[in-house]
Amino acid sequence: MAFAMAAPLLAQITMVAIMIVQGHWLYALMIVPGAVGCLASILVSLPAPPLDTPSDSTRNHSARAGKSSDAALFSTPAAARHTQYSYDFTVIQAAELEQLLEFDSLPWRTMVRYWLGSPQWDTPLGMAENGPCIVNLRRQGPHALVAGTTGSGKSVLLQSWCLALAARNGPDRLNFVFLDFKGGSAFRELEQLPHCIGSVCDLDLAHATRALRALERELTRRERLTAEYRTSYIDDLPDPPARLFVVIDEFHALKDQLPDYINRLVRIASLGRSLGMHLIACTQNPMGQISADMKANMAMNICLRVRDELQSAELLGDGRASRISPTMPGAAYCNDSEHVVALRCASAANMGSIIGNIALTARFMGKQTAPQLFSAPLPVAVRARPQALAAQQHANQRLIWFGLCDDGITVGDAMLNPFRGNIGIIGGHGRGKSTVLETIAEQVEHIEGLVARISRPVHGIWRTQTIHQSSRSFPCREAISAPPEPPRLLWLVDDADGLFDPFLTDEHALHFRQALANPSITVVFTASSLRHIRIPEHCITRIVFPSGEKTADVMAGIPSSLLTSLGHHDYETPGRAVLITGSSAQLVQCAS
Repeated sequence: MAFAMAAPLLAQITMVAIMIVQGHWLYALMIVPGAVGCLASILVSLPAPPLDTPSDSTRNHSARAGKSSDAALFSTPAAARHTQYSYDFTVIQAAELEQLLEFDSLPWRTMVRYWLGSPQWDTPLGMAENGPCIVNLRRQGPHALVAGTTGSGKSVLLQSWCLALAARNGPDRLNFVFLDFKGGSAFRELEQLPHCIGSVCDLDLAHATRALRALERELTRRERLTAEYRTSYIDDLPDPPARLFVVIDEFHALKDQLPDYINRLVRIASLGRSLGMHLIACTQNPMGQISADMKANMAMNICLRVRDELQSAELLGDGRASRISPTMPGAAYCNDSEHVVALRCASAANMGSIIGNIALTARFMGKQTAPQLFSAPLPVAVRARPQALAAQQHANQRLIWFGLCDDGITVGDAMLNPFRGNIGIIGGHGRGKSTVLETIAEQVEHIEGLVARISRPVHGIWRTQTIHQSSRSFPCREAISAPPEPPRLLWLVDDADGLFDPFLTDEHALHFRQALANPSITVVFTASSLRHIRIPEHCITRIVFPSGEKTADVMAGIPSSLLTSLGHHDYETPGRAVLITGSSAQLVQCAS
């Protein structure tokens, strides 16, 4: 390296000497400034003399005395620190989480005292040189970035952090959403906390996208709450919602697998402080994984052992975390943008016991488990019999249950209103149209104010039978004092393609087309195509089984945005359809 730097200078000196010998003085003078510049560059690049460092015997003596000579690094300006030093974590006493939380012989009793008091956001992460290392993400954050290589203790840190928060705050004050892109192992036990309102892993990316959409919807809901009460901070509301901590393990994997959803997290990072939403993102390599917009709001950085100095400098400003010993898992530096503190992260000696005591505390204090923020996607099959009670619950609303619907975030009951116009069930052969009609026929028994009959072609002859006769009528909704309305006729017609043919003039076809135009009759029909069907004249509400041909599906009323979200399994799953009501469209799984 030294020869490479000196070679240009030697060449120029040689050229000057040759010019002088040959008498070319002017050419020699022209080369001299370049030689002087090379000499100056070499002098500048020479290493500075080492700072005075304590001898090995002095350092060992300081360690035995309980004080590390390198501890002064945290009180000196960054410019004065020398990169060859690293902290001696052996001078820090290790501690278990139970000890830091100051549990008595009955931990649930300690938690009751915590939950009865004011919210406790001061959280012990581990031990520093001068005692417990306490962080307050609400005050020091509002968001945090945790980095560390495999085996450095990231998952244990996240688990202890969440357990400490849950032990000091009830589910009415604190909620968690866990996004684990390491196979789901990090947060599997924490999912049992009553504070958990959602947990996903990278093994089901469809579920993960639902979680990110749900977080965006929750952010919008909180924005509307603050706007309604004309305040800037969610804590100023009369009954503020619980603070929501979104904990992400292996953030780099989320960014790689779901790049289109990162902007949702950026929005949370930008607005979370005032809306009570916090991000804790964990990654193996912090270099280039966090955008500038997110990093601007992540004031707290915790760096465990990393592989090189550049990764450490990304979070701490220097390379000290790269020199943490591999034999010291849990050793870390916490940088809150004001101070850098060395700590040894605490671990739970018995995580199951802590979680059990948190659940016991919630039951003792009557705290309900927080409702889930999102649900799993639609199942591949839905059975009608267990859902009969759901239809009875909706009887007063005069709705007919026929399966489950999915709005992209949560799954609920799929309902039809037989008092709001005709209903068309459109789809190819074998997709489940007749099964849906059978389900509707079964559920009609729970609806008052209807007379239902069903028609089917049997060997080319139409057979009609009455399946439900209402025992009473409903009063007119517009005027309670008005006489009651007569029962409404609900006519279920299977395989009605031929009946729409305008050239078909038999009695049954004419009666069918007259019923479609009669506002006092609701016709529910199945058809294979929309060839002769006029929308919305013939059917306001439609259940459409997608065919896979985009043009035909769009003409049937399925929005393009919903079509793009459908996968191959959606087309192959029997009973998977789209419920179209007016301008809204939702994916449904029809009962079988």
